[in-house]
Amino acid sequence: MILDDQYITKDMLTKDSYKGNYYANKNAVMYDLQNGKQNVICFCDNIHTAQGIVEGLNLLDNLEADGAELKCWLHENKNGSK
Repeated sequence: MILDDQYITKDMLTKDSYKGNYYANKNAVMYDLQNGKQNVICFCDNIHTAQGIVEGLNLLDNLEADGAELKCWLHENKNGSK
């Protein structure tokens, strides 16, 4: 993944960007603890929803690991401050 730019665009992401410790087990979103155990994150209405959530969570983890600054837009007021 390339993080030289201020913004991340879809063309910067590769298939490996969506791989990580989160995985779908049928309709469950699971997290592999890397010690033989796993945590259930949530249950979804179908496997496709679970796979989409897994891709999103793995992408966020990988972006953060690569040094991307992740901001939560929900906690900013109209002036842009927190």
